[in-house]
Amino acid sequence: MNTEELVEQNNQLRKQLNPENKTYYEEILVYIRVNINKKEKQTEELLLEMLQDILNAQKNGTSAQVFFGKNPKEISDAILAELPNNSSKDLIKFVMMVFILLLQFNLFTLLLEPVIAVSLFKTGLPILLLALAIIFILASVKYSLFSKKVSYSFALSAFMCWLATFLVPIIDNKMNGIGKTVILSHQLFALILLLLSGIILVGYYLEKSSSLETIPTVILAVLAFTIFIGLVNPATLSLASKMLFSTLLLLIMFVLPSIQFYRQEKKN
Repeated sequence: MNTEELVEQNNQLRKQLNPENKTYYEEILVYIRVNINKKEKQTEELLLEMLQDILNAQKNGTSAQVFFGKNPKEISDAILAELPNNSSKDLIKFVMMVFILLLQFNLFTLLLEPVIAVSLFKTGLPILLLALAIIFILASVKYSLFSKKVSYSFALSAFMCWLATFLVPIIDNKMNGIGKTVILSHQLFALILLLLSGIILVGYYLEKSSSLETIPTVILAVLAFTIFIGLVNPATLSLASKMLFSTLLLLIMFVLPSIQFYRQEKKN
């Protein structure tokens, strides 16, 4: 079976668990799955094997806690220790895809400004902060099952990183620009975003992602294309038009991923 088939079988078999065993198993499942440095197929095979063991024990009247032990974190850590790590190539591919997505969404807001000024501080630092926020969010999800205090600490760190992305441009403006600044035309900048969109869409195609996952990138590419061909000129946009673009961007970034998450949860 491939990875998707393993996940689907896991989803179906979990429905047979009683409430106590389901809670116990899903704590382990979430804790293990958020470790993106482990090979996905081997991870799902091991999780499915563990689920089948719990179901067999359940049929014999034995709870998962009795069968595997009362501390699911210890079991999870032991499982993670056995799982093989992803190759450096796979990790680099994942990190690059996340980085490009962050880059695309972050830079699109610059496209709406009257003058596009790009600098390492104003442009690069927010992207780094967003990447750190994602890492902290994953850590928060991972530890939320076993240590609320640690989970809240990571969640707070993620929030602070996200908040800092809004403060960086303000600080940059107050300081009249920090570091070397490059001025780009809207057409050139739009072309750069179109190229990034193309890379992301090719990545989605190779990963055989669902069409819903590609919608944010497609919409952003269309908006960038209208600026590239001169149909829209950000320098002459009214405040109301910029608010409309910003609202659309928020919908792209939050509503569509939420729909995808809801569909996946409903399927599970």
